[in-house]
Amino acid sequence: MTKDKAENSVLEAVDYQPLEGSVTQRRGPIAAGLWILGMALVGSALVMLYLAMARAVIVSSTPASSEIAVSGLAFSIGGNFLLLPGDYEVAVSAPGYRPSTRTLTVDDSVGQALSIALEPLPGDLIINSALDALSATLDGQPVPQDLPGTIAGISRGNHQLVISRARYFDASYDVDMVGLGTQQSLDVTLKPAWGHLTLDSQPSGAQLVVDGQALGATPARAEILATGSQVELRKPGYRSWSGELSADAGSSAIHPTIKLLIADGRVLIDSQPSGASVTLDDRFEGLTPIEVEVRPDREHRVELFLDGYSKAQRSFSVAPEAEITLSIALAENIGEIALNVSPEDAEVLIDGQSIGRGDQQLRLPAKGHRLQVRRQGYTSATRDILPKPGQEQALKVALLTEEATYWASRPPRISAFGNIKMALMRPQAPFKMGAPRREPGRRANEVERAVVLKRPFYLGVNEVSNRQFRLWRAEHSSSAISAQTLDMQEQPVAMVSWQDAARFCNWLSERDDLTLFYQLQNDRVDGQNWNANGYRLPTEAEWAWAARVADDGSSAMFGWNNNRYPPSDVMANYADASAAKFVRFTLPNYRDPYPVSSVVGSFKANRRGLYNLYGNVAEWTNDFYDMQPHRGTPLADPRGPENGVRRVVRGASWALGSRSELRIAFRDNGSDARLDVGFRIARYVDTMETKP
Repeated sequence: MTKDKAENSVLEAVDYQPLEGSVTQRRGPIAAGLWILGMALVGSALVMLYLAMARAVIVSSTPASSEIAVSGLAFSIGGNFLLLPGDYEVAVSAPGYRPSTRTLTVDDSVGQALSIALEPLPGDLIINSALDALSATLDGQPVPQDLPGTIAGISRGNHQLVISRARYFDASYDVDMVGLGTQQSLDVTLKPAWGHLTLDSQPSGAQLVVDGQALGATPARAEILATGSQVELRKPGYRSWSGELSADAGSSAIHPTIKLLIADGRVLIDSQPSGASVTLDDRFEGLTPIEVEVRPDREHRVELFLDGYSKAQRSFSVAPEAEITLSIALAENIGEIALNVSPEDAEVLIDGQSIGRGDQQLRLPAKGHRLQVRRQGYTSATRDILPKPGQEQALKVALLTEEATYWASRPPRISAFGNIKMALMRPQAPFKMGAPRREPGRRANEVERAVVLKRPFYLGVNEVSNRQFRLWRAEHSSSAISAQTLDMQEQPVAMVSWQDAARFCNWLSERDDLTLFYQLQNDRVDGQNWNANGYRLPTEAEWAWAARVADDGSSAMFGWNNNRYPPSDVMANYADASAAKFVRFTLPNYRDPYPVSSVVGSFKANRRGLYNLYGNVAEWTNDFYDMQPHRGTPLADPRGPENGVRRVVRGASWALGSRSELRIAFRDNGSDARLDVGFRIARYVDTMETKP
């Protein structure tokens, strides 16, 4: 038969027809026995198969009397269960315990076991007492309901129960709860925590109040706690008496009679204006407004004091428990001050309150006041004033501009460590560095440049001396030439390289706690902090302005007062006839009289109070040397090239004497130490953040 035919076939019932030649026989006793035996053998085989595949699992429980039920096909033999591998639900229950159900997974391993401990049910505790409104704590936790009553759901085991009630001693009980859903009872008795106290007053008839509860008039008998009760006696016309009293529990006693004092009166003292000091019967009480208790039916004296006002005095009396008010208007004690202010439109404030602008005729109470005068662009002025009645006073306040205030706080002269004196320089107008092309003696490196100096600075009045330099480097020697020493203490230091001069400036800044100007790398200058106010060498522009520019902006050619060469008078230490043996050129008919350097500060100072700018030793400046011209807008605070090899040297020296060399515009350069080159120090007045 094909597959399709098989799927579509229908089996139909037909009548039974025995085969030809077949014989129908009834099964006899032997056949039936054989059938039963066969079935028994099959059953035995199945049991043997189950026993071979099943695993013994021990299931134990607490309590031991628990009933254990296992789902599915399971055989129990003395607490052991024979179970085929697989998952089973094990249910354990016992009276008085919470039933528990667990999942048991049986595998092929031997010796499997499951232990289940049932949780005991809590019990209830019935509290019996003749008292009501009891409160309790169980194991330190408050019981939420009032007692007597039942405390439900207490776990099995020992518990600490404390019963409380107002005005009774606490009672503590150790309770052993059986649990298991049972109820237990506890009879509670509390001991009273009070005794009886009889109270009386003089005069009698006072209202007795104990712990906030009125109990009647004295004399009276009251329950007083052993731990203390707050007792108060009240009677009209008398001061209330209050105190804490105690009585032994269960006792009865009589308290000594309590004497009541006549009640004070009260007075409210106020003044216009308020804040006056109050003395009552010569005793200071405070400031108005103030309320004070006073003895009744007697005269009292009150005095008020307030700055700027006349003293006020009053007398009064008050009845017991009465209240009166004293309101006193204070009379001003006025003084006058004629105030003149500059500028004319400056604002005037008294004690922080504006009273107008310009001159004022001040009428103020005779007490201390704070006067302030202010105007935008000016520094405010503050004065403490005290007007005096009957006395004419005048006050003039002139404000300084903010810039004027700034400069007023910057001294015109300062001293660095080692008594190095410095003078304040305040350039304002642009000027020209270098020299005009037609100036006799002009050199190619003196190209004219327009500059302007905006940052004020201090400049050394003198060149740094050997003594001052040796504070940093004690072994330094400025040497000598042809038996002429350059090494005396007050001669200018020489034989100093530019690097040594810069490092000296940094050392000096550290001594005076200023911000370092020079940045060092391997003990050599490799950068500069132009924001700093530490000591440094002057820029070439600063040196040129200080040496050459007059107050009217004009520039001088020489250090003397005319443009004629040679100078007609001795005014600086140049190469004179006494130096002819060791310099190449000397000034004819000129004697300073120093063959080499002179003591610093010799000769006359220039118009800015600076010494030896035009001779003695030439001076290092901070700038790298170059010859670049500049045209157009003046350079502001020029610092020279950003890099280079040599530094600019300015000023003539004891070794120079030609027309070209004695001109103020003369420029030299170098980096190494020389016999005729020293330096003077400079520094900015402030850092960039604080400059005006």
